[in-house]
Amino acid sequence: MADLIGWIGNVFFIFGVPALAQKKVIGFYLNIVANLCYVLQGYLVGVPSLMVISIFLVILNIYGIVKWR
Repeated sequence: MADLIGWIGNVFFIFGVPALAQKKVIGFYLNIVANLCYVLQGYLVGVPSLMVISIFLVILNIYGIVKWR
């Protein structure tokens, strides 16, 4: 199950990064979903470092959305 969640996160990330490169705000939202998947995956497999960096990246993406406007 944790592996599936990681793959789902990867799909969102794969679409989010190019969207940001094309200056589309939806890239932030896609990356937030990806990183929330990684938080869940880190929790399920017991990897706190994955959870911490993913939470940080969620916050960073929210900051990007706020600054975008």
